[in-house]
Amino acid sequence: MATGYERIDQETLRRDDQLNGLLQRIRQDVMNGYVVEVKTRANSYNQLENNSKQSSRISSMSNSIVKHPMIQQNDQPKDLEEIAVISQRDQQQMLNHSQALGFSPPKVKSEIVKPVVLNQELSPQQTHHSIPQKEEPAPQKTIPQQLDEIETNADTGDCYNHIKILKKINAQLQQSMKESIHDCNHLFSQAIQTVRTMCLLTRFYKQVGDFKNAIKQLKAIQKQFKILEPNLVGKILIELGKLHFLNQAYQNAQSSYYMALQHYEKLEWKSEIAHILLLMAKLHAWTKNFDLSKKLIYGSISILKDFLPEDHEQIAEAYVALGECNYISKNSEEAIEFLMKAVKIKYQIYKDYKHLKFVEVFNLLGLSYGLVPDIQQSLNYFIQALQCFQQNCVQRAQILNNISVIYQAQGDVDKASKCHFKAKEIYSTFLPNQHNQMQRLVLNQTCLTPPM
Repeated sequence: MATGYERIDQETLRRDDQLNGLLQRIRQDVMNGYVVEVKTRANSYNQLENNSKQSSRISSMSNSIVKHPMIQQNDQPKDLEEIAVISQRDQQQMLNHSQALGFSPPKVKSEIVKPVVLNQELSPQQTHHSIPQKEEPAPQKTIPQQLDEIETNADTGDCYNHIKILKKINAQLQQSMKESIHDCNHLFSQAIQTVRTMCLLTRFYKQVGDFKNAIKQLKAIQKQFKILEPNLVGKILIELGKLHFLNQAYQNAQSSYYMALQHYEKLEWKSEIAHILLLMAKLHAWTKNFDLSKKLIYGSISILKDFLPEDHEQIAEAYVALGECNYISKNSEEAIEFLMKAVKIKYQIYKDYKHLKFVEVFNLLGLSYGLVPDIQQSLNYFIQALQCFQQNCVQRAQILNNISVIYQAQGDVDKASKCHFKAKEIYSTFLPNQHNQMQRLVLNQTCLTPPM
């Protein structure tokens, strides 16, 4: 069975070949990254011009790098071959322009320039390079960060500045707690920071000899907060007893120590019980109740030896308490004996006689040798106590005052004057003029003249 096909003329075949060739060249140009513009026949010049304007509205701005040549009506291509030639010619013009400017088509590289910001302080000639950059403010430290920094620098002697900052922080925390009364988590967090702040205030008030304000801070903690951590409750009671003792309110000190003792007896914490017994023993020694003082000390030693070795530091502190009690009762021989036991144990622990933990025992040895009297040995121990300090503090001033008295007893007025005025300089940094330590310093300056 014969099948008939429609005959294809040569013109149609020629145009199909041209179309296939054109499409192949377009595909090749596109794959090579070129922009291909295909132009078709237009019924009139106006239609061709409108199509050109619409297709080149974005790329043919007034300052465009590439401008399409005007196509005259008589120059319209006659067939597909001419269309391909025109497209390639336009593409070659873009390539020539691009090579002249130093970059590859169709990407355009240019420098991005920041706009100039004009205001009353800037002139129109200024560029972005000359505009002053506003410095970002340093981030404000949080309250915990401020407290950490104060604790780190606690021994620098800048007590009054620390107190000023802590009072401001305390006021902020108190206000924050009032405003967040219904937010339990935030309230709890602020309460912890407030207790920490008030404890630091107590510490610095104590360092400057303002015992009344130190006591006020601890009592405020007891009144404002219900503390459930048992050790903190006991430590606040112990610190209150120490502050009352330093403030020479001995009855209040004894009351605080007794409450602390009852608190730790309920917990059955033997180490803290023994420590409180030593504090109570010192209190009774300074109130001239020596027998009770010694009984309390030996009771403390008996408790400690039940669970601590003989060379433990807490037992050394018990020997220091015995030495202090005997010094106050004018029993210098026994005082020196117990104090030397304490020195031996402490050296086994710290391996350095210049450690700060030796200050109290060396000072008591200096005082005890002063009762012998062995003035030179007394001076030696006072100087050893002085060498334990790395920076100025009230205790260092007290040691300098003691050395001044020894030099004065030896008749060395020049050295006595130097130590006295150095002590006064330190005292004036930490203590108010009306403080009893300052008054004692005034009493010790008899026959002393300012050093040359």
